[in-house]
Amino acid sequence: MQLYFGDLIPFADELLHGLGISILITAAAVVIGSTLGIIVYLGRASRLRALRVLAGAYIEVIRNTPLLLQLYLIYFALPSVGVNFDPITAGIIALSVNHSAYVAEIYRAGFESVPRGLTEAASALGMGGYTTFVHVRLVPALRAVLPSLTNQVILLFLASSIASIVAVPELMHAMMGITTTTFRTIETFVVGGLMYFAVALLLALVSRVIETRVIRWKVA
Repeated sequence: MQLYFGDLIPFADELLHGLGISILITAAAVVIGSTLGIIVYLGRASRLRALRVLAGAYIEVIRNTPLLLQLYLIYFALPSVGVNFDPITAGIIALSVNHSAYVAEIYRAGFESVPRGLTEAASALGMGGYTTFVHVRLVPALRAVLPSLTNQVILLFLASSIASIVAVPELMHAMMGITTTTFRTIETFVVGGLMYFAVALLLALVSRVIETRVIRWKVA
């Protein structure tokens, strides 16, 4: 068997378009999922037992069921009760819900890593609630969990390939279509894999820059 990548040149635009869709649905899921994750975290940290139990149950159910199952429930099961989503919307919802459960736990670990003495010191110095939250709790918490958040975003980007199951025209879906046309399976998957790797590596590098140059200090 002889490898030949030249047959993929006419499909370069299709691969790049698929990569763009993968990045788009990942970015949407990060924004929506991170926002939802904050709400879930606040529920988990609430003084109300009912909210803590509800948030905890949500986290455990989402984290202990496959993303593919969640996608199937949203895209195939919900229409039976009259709720219909197009493939891209269903993919974004599934990724967002999955992402929210993980980042809620990441947020919890981050805020719990900040010593209570810092908050007490800020209060003693007369700092307001907003200033205390942003500068005394949020910044060191972000520094503590940034590597975990980065890993989660990278995993979410790679998991976006699952959306190809419901015909979302992302990178994996494009790769599958190209293999049926060119029969260059190995070449297509190698090129697609390198594209996934390049984006994941870029995310890791950006995170490293943020960690070293934007959020420079951490709590010992």
